[in-house]
Formats: sequence, C-alpha cells, structure tokens
Amino acid sequence: MTILRFSLSAACIIGAGLGAPALAQEASLSQQECEALAGLELPAEAIELDTTGGVVDTATWMETDSHGTYCEVMGSINPVDPEAWPILWQANFPSNWNGKAIQYGGGGYNGTIPNTLRHVQLGLTTTATPLSQGYVTFGGDSGHPSESGGGAAFARNHEALVNYGYAHIKKTLDAMTIVAEQAYGEAADLVYFSGGSTGGREGLTAAMRWPDSYDGIITYYPSAHFMGLRLWGVALADAIYSDDSAGWFPPELVETIAERAIALCDPLDGVEDGLVSNPAECRAVSSSIVDDLRCPEGQEDETCLNQTQIDRVIGVYHEGYSLPYELGGLSEYPGYNSLEGVVMNIGTQAEFINPPPSGPNAHHVNRAFQFTTNFVDTSEDFDLLEFDIQNPGEHQDRLVELAEIIGATETDLSDFSNSGGKIIWIHGADDPSITPWSSVALVDRIREDMGNEAVEQFLRFYVVPGLAHGGGRFSPEIDTLAALDNWVENGVPPAGMIMVDGTDSETRGRTRPVCEYPAFPMYSGDGDINEASSYHCATE
Repeated sequence: MTILRFSLSAACIIGAGLGAPALAQEASLSQQECEALAGLELPAEAIELDTTGGVVDTATWMETDSHGTYCEVMGSINPVDPEAWPILWQANFPSNWNGKAIQYGGGGYNGTIPNTLRHVQLGLTTTATPLSQGYVTFGGDSGHPSESGGGAAFARNHEALVNYGYAHIKKTLDAMTIVAEQAYGEAADLVYFSGGSTGGREGLTAAMRWPDSYDGIITYYPSAHFMGLRLWGVALADAIYSDDSAGWFPPELVETIAERAIALCDPLDGVEDGLVSNPAECRAVSSSIVDDLRCPEGQEDETCLNQTQIDRVIGVYHEGYSLPYELGGLSEYPGYNSLEGVVMNIGTQAEFINPPPSGPNAHHVNRAFQFTTNFVDTSEDFDLLEFDIQNPGEHQDRLVELAEIIGATETDLSDFSNSGGKIIWIHGADDPSITPWSSVALVDRIREDMGNEAVEQFLRFYVVPGLAHGGGRFSPEIDTLAALDNWVENGVPPAGMIMVDGTDSETRGRTRPVCEYPAFPMYSGDGDINEASSYHCATE
C-alpha cells in the first residue's frame, strides 16, 4: 500500500478557508441603477449563438440578511424557431461586486431556473453564500418549461434540444454579460461554473466548447457520457424484462446484496464506519456475494439468484456494456458499485408497464423510455424492449448525432488549460444514478490524450466515499469555491481539502480528508474515527 500524507494545518480545517484570493476588481450598484435595468434589450448580435434577442423582464432591488443587498434580474432569450421556447434566466447582481460571476447548472432534463441564491453544489454551508461574498450568480432553465414526471417531450423540437444539449449555457452567459456591462460598466473578470449531474455535464461542456469564456469549473457527478447512461437504461430494460421479466428479482434480495457488500467491504479502509471507502479493492472481492447467493442446483425461488438473473441483471449493473460503434468517442459504459453497497434499482414489481413508471419499474428504464421516445424515435409504434442498442440499424446515425449535441466527452482540453482554466471534479462512490466509473474512465482518457503532467496543470479529480447522487451515507460539504478561486487567482492547486458530513443523522458533522483519485481515506489506526485528522489518503 502506498500512503499519501498531508498536513491538516489550521488553514485547512473547517471554517478556516483556503486563504483570501485578491479580488479581481470591484464595482458597485445602486437601487436606482438596478431598477433602470428593467426593459433592457438584449440584441441578437451581442449573443454569440443564434437567437432573436432578448430582454430584461424585471429588475428588483433586494435587501436580505442571508445574501446582502443585490439586484434580482429576470430575463428571457428568444428562440429563432417560433415553435421553440425562450430561455428564461435569473441573475443576481450584488451592490458591491467582486468582479466575478458564477453560473449555476441545472438537473435532469432542466425546465426550471436553478436556485442561484444557494451555495455552489455541495458547498460548505458554514461559509457565506457566493452572492453575499460579492459574486454575480446566475443560471437559466435551458430553454423549455418543466414537464410532468420529468418528461423530455421538449426534445422533439430541434432548437430546444440543442439549447438543452449545450447552447443555453453560452446564451445565458452572454445575456448576463450584457446586463453586467450596463449595470457596472464592465464584464466579469472571472467566470466560474458550478453544477451536478446535468449541471456537472454543463460545466464540462462550458470548458470544452468555450474555453476562453470560463475560468473555473466545479463539476459533481456529471452526466458527461449522456448517451452511454441513457443506453445503459435500455440495456437494463432488456436484462430485466425480456422473456417475461426473467431477470427481475425482489427488493428483499436487492437489499440483501447491498447489506452483505457493506459488511464485506466496510473494513477495507481500516475502520467500520458504514462507508465503503475503497471501492476498487471491494470490487476485487465482491464476486463472493454472488457466489453465496447463487441458487443451489435444482432450486429457483425468490431467496436466491438464478443464472439468468446473474448473467443479465448483475452483469449489466456491475459490469456495464460495450458497443460495436462509438458515441462521442466512447464505445463503453461501465457498471455501478452494485456489489459494493450501492442499492440496485430494478423496480418493485416484475411486470413491465408501458410506459414504465419509476418505482414499480426500474428508474433507469423510465429514464431510457423518456429518452428514446423523445430524442431518438417519436413514432407511436416504438417499443423500448425491441430496441437493440448493439444493432440500432437506422437509429445509429441519430445516436451519433445526439452524442455530439449533448455529450461532454472531449479528451483534449488544452485550450481551456492554456487560457488558465481549472476544474475540480468530484464523483460519489455510492452514486446510483451516474456510475462513478464513467467519470474515472473519462478522466483516464483525458490523461491518456494530454499526459499526466499537462492534466495536473488544470484538473483535480476526487471519488468521495458515501456520496450518492447528492446526499448519501456521507453527504459532503466541501469549500470547493474557495479552493477553485485560490487556484485560479493565486495559482495554488487544491490540497488538504476537508469534507464535513451534512447528513441529517447521528453522523452529521464528522469529517474526512478529500482524497485525489485513486487515493481514498484510510484510517490511521488511532484517533477519533469521526475526525479527518485520524485518516490519511492511501492508494494500492
């Protein structure tokens, strides 16, 4: 075992921050100047991508205890296609501006403006909000209204699809910039992006598509390989429901698998704390769980796993799949930590419902249905269980096209790095929605393409034990904004970051070091198991 040690100095402990980066510039805004922004026209020629312009719909002066004094601006950006929707956005302009701005990413299929008043994704809530620190904070709904059940019918309109995939990101930035120049007399000197899941993909998209427009990205559990994720849901549907749902097994057995995995793998970090902190080592031994639960010869009931269930569902869930063609440069989607303590979601009933509801049927199958019937094939006779991702036939060109529109799988980020951009990338080991191994695979490809030395200049990647898709057995709060800002402004890479457990349980407040992958928090053998100082970052 290789051990990576670092000092937990006073500057690194909770609440102490990571130093005070020099402000980029300062400007002020009065109530009168704020209210005068209402009705401001946003010329189409001032927005880089195609629109028919936009407008500031309202500008409201706000005086608050939590976020200070600021101007709340609500705006809209008009589409080119009259059948498409406008992009609705919000920006908050502080009365005392530090010259920086943070764009907030969305979630799922978007459709609503993200909360631009909160901390950055899983940020340290004991610190002041970015807005009260003097940042302009902003975000948009990606160019369509929300739909019941998280639907995706908006994707049947091409402009709305492109806006969702990437275009709304830059359009919203350009709209904010126009207003900032009117309000303060100048644009932001530094622009950051923060988001998780869809928002994490959007952050990587910003860095890949507009490397000169963004200075720093905080991305959590990004759906970067969006197509791989959605087609994995199709593969899961086939694994569970084909042949009269031969692959399905009951929730009790799903829970048994997760419980046995935690019991087996929890001690691998030196302490039994309810966390599987070393998933790589866990994967090396977790096949024993399947062996223990395999049905004896001649027995097939709901208390054990038969060979069909093992080959189909366990196989797809744990190992993923590969394709004979590429989507955004990738032909594989890795499996989840489903034998390392992450609960598999295969639905509460064996019967397939058309359309499949999340809950009775597997959640990822519901998502795959929403995707295929709105992004890929809108015909009324489309049958999810007949869709063969290995041989998609006439649909293959469409899948490749969609990967170019929505994916964030570019492996050469030289332009972003050369412009001074930095990325803090975090994924949870317990993520049941987007496998952490998809992030591992993409970061590995970036390193292969650019070389480790080049990647060290601009990217830090962490896999966090216990973190699910937000929340989890360890719901971390990390001062990533201070770390990113210090790196961008002062050239100081993140080091010695500490995470605080924000879980609403008896473990709330415990701390751990944030370890750069492939390192993980290893108990040092003595000290309080709830204190980060009792752990070191180790690799094997």
